[in-house]
This record gives sequence, C-alpha cells and structure tokens, in this order.
Amino acid sequence: MDLKELLYSKIDQLGVDYIKTKIKGNIQNSEYIIKRLLEECASSSELRNLTNSDYLELAEGLLHYLLAITITPSQRKININNIEVSILVPGARDLRINTDKVIIIQFLKADKIEYDQTIRELLKIQPTLNNIWLVSYYPMVTMVPLKNFVIDGESIKNKDIVQPFSKVLIEINDFLDRTNYTGFRII
Repeated sequence: MDLKELLYSKIDQLGVDYIKTKIKGNIQNSEYIIKRLLEECASSSELRNLTNSDYLELAEGLLHYLLAITITPSQRKININNIEVSILVPGARDLRINTDKVIIIQFLKADKIEYDQTIRELLKIQPTLNNIWLVSYYPMVTMVPLKNFVIDGESIKNKDIVQPFSKVLIEINDFLDRTNYTGFRII
C-alpha cells in the first residue's frame, strides 16, 4: 500500500462526513482531525517505520484533501517563475494583485542546501515574510524568520514562529479572516 492509499483508507475509516461535520462545526476541530489521521497512518501495520519524508508526503496529501473538502480557496503544486510552490492561498491571481493577501505554504522535503535555495526563490515571488509558511518534519533554522509548521510537535521550542502542523488549517482560516477574503468558502 502506498502513502496516498494509506491516507485515504484512514480518512475513510474516520469517515468523510464526520471530518466535514467536525471541521464545519468548528475550525478548531481540524487540529484533532489532522493529529488523529497522521497518528493513524503512523501506527498502521500496512507500512513499516515512516521516514520524515513520508510524514511530509502524508501531511501534504492531507492538507490538499482538507482544503478541498472545506472549499478553501487555494492552488496546489503551481509553478511560478520556474519554482514549484506546494500551495497558494487563495491563489496565483491574488499574488499578482496584492502579495499581502496571499500565503505560500511550502513543504520542504529536501536537504538544507536545497531548501535555502527554495526559500530564496520564494522570497522573489512573495516578499511578505509573514506570508511564507514552511512545513517540515523538525523546526528549521532559516536565513530569515519564517512561520514553520512542524510535524514532530515534540521538537518545538520557540512557539512564536514554530507551530505544530496540526494547527495549519486554523491558521489558514485566520489568515483569510484577517485579510477580509470575500470569495466563497465554507469554513
């Protein structure tokens, strides 16, 4: 069983309607849903010992799924200036209009040299530091202070810019509220 199949089997076990109802009822419930699904995948007997990269792949697939079911405006795996961006919220059109109203969520699966280069490239397309969010397995030290969502929540020391990945959907929702996003969304 591959990681995507594993993730979707755990989503089915938890229940698609249950997930939608919990999150629609209160966005804060997304923290529990994300934690639970990642834990279920990690403890699954279908796979042995997930690597850090496996966790990042699961987290990215899970976030894509949650953005889709909550009808959160976003674009996934988009290429901007020859840089593959993991997720843009709300989207590339908005990035051209006002960079303050767009976040880039970048999943960093490579080594430090590659992610330093990726960050330099992201800064060229999104100059607002607060609007570049990195997802990594462990907290990252970067050349500039960027918000970092971490899958291994036990390793978080500085809670100012480092947060558990389980809070990412809550933060996306808060961002859209703060920027007065007026497009369609259900959360």
